Amino acid sequence: MKKIIVCGGRPLNGKISVGGSKNAALPILFACILTNGISKIVNMPDIGDVRVAIEIIRAFGAKVDRFGDTVYIDTRNLSYVRPNPEHVSSIRASTYLIGSCLSRFGECDILPFGGCNFSLRPIDMHIDACISLGAQLDGEKIVAPRLRGAEINFNKASVGATVNAILLAASAEGQTVIDGCAIEPHIDALIDFLNSCGAQIVRECRRISIVGKRLHGGNTRIIGDMIEAGSYLALGLLCGGDLKALDSPIEDMHSVFDAFLRLGASVVAEAGELSVKMIRSKPLFISASPYPGFPTDLQPIFAPLMAKKCGGEIIDEVWPERFGYLHSLSDLGIRWNLNGNRATIYFSEIHCGKTAAPDLRGGMACLMAALCSSGQSEIYSAEVILRGYENLEQKLCAIGADIKIEDI
Repeated sequence: MKKIIVCGGRPLNGKISVGGSKNAALPILFACILTNGISKIVNMPDIGDVRVAIEIIRAFGAKVDRFGDTVYIDTRNLSYVRPNPEHVSSIRASTYLIGSCLSRFGECDILPFGGCNFSLRPIDMHIDACISLGAQLDGEKIVAPRLRGAEINFNKASVGATVNAILLAASAEGQTVIDGCAIEPHIDALIDFLNSCGAQIVRECRRISIVGKRLHGGNTRIIGDMIEAGSYLALGLLCGGDLKALDSPIEDMHSVFDAFLRLGASVVAEAGELSVKMIRSKPLFISASPYPGFPTDLQPIFAPLMAKKCGGEIIDEVWPERFGYLHSLSDLGIRWNLNGNRATIYFSEIHCGKTAAPDLRGGMACLMAALCSSGQSEIYSAEVILRGYENLEQKLCAIGADIKIEDI
């Protein structure tokens, strides 16, 4: 267990770097299981979820070497073992074992896949995709001695189910067509990596066509993390000062920029640096929806910003039960009302206090609220935040924050 001690109320100035995307890195790591060779992955974030994913694939016999932000993964000698339940239950991306293990080994244990516990997160769409390609449920396992291409139709956009469908089809016999797929940037990042491994995958809008191939090692560079970038930009507005984010994936962030503009801020992107400046704040309404809509992972991040400025409303169409973090924000003075999947955030006097990180992004929202309020705060269960933010203490201290992460 860890906690973050925060002495808040300081303006933040300087430049902060944005690392590789967590949501792109994890499916690519699990996709390596499909390949027979050595893959080189650059800009790999050094975060909790990535460390767990690497331990999971090492258990199958993968050799993983890391040099700075570059990772080499040798998957030439893999064999199936039942994954460690503790590892599987700690990250949601462990669901990608379903597609990758069925493709490589023909079997996968159905385990209690983990991640942030803010909503019921079923895997029925994942299992349906497996069955479409010829897999069968066998007790607490799903098995597929032979996968054959098929048509898969998703009735709603699901990133996880889309990833697993791609992993299943990439080396299956024949052609697969996936209709109704998610189109987040990390879906395209996965496709680019698999194509570098010899796959034949084409996405056109919400349709993906795949011809199964034997896959070798590949090469890729992890795209920048738009959630990390949006978090730091919101933090800069919240605390004041002159904060610039480097290496942001600007082309993926139009819905985020639109939210900042509607809040009354300007957005400036020049020479690879991204910054936002408050001009005249006004109440903000945001609705989180699948890409290219506003990211559900950023709606908790905007809650303290809205409370500090003029209030507003948040609707979440992706995870309607994601608002549990609001109870933790109450400990820091943020006032709110929740009605179904709609949260009203009131203009609030944010103050220092003690609270616990309820989930990854909700925990970051608590840290942001603590950073903008004078006095000392303590954020418990801080390891949850470190699942998705690389070198957090070092990065924030470098721009003027006074925080310290301690073991408890």
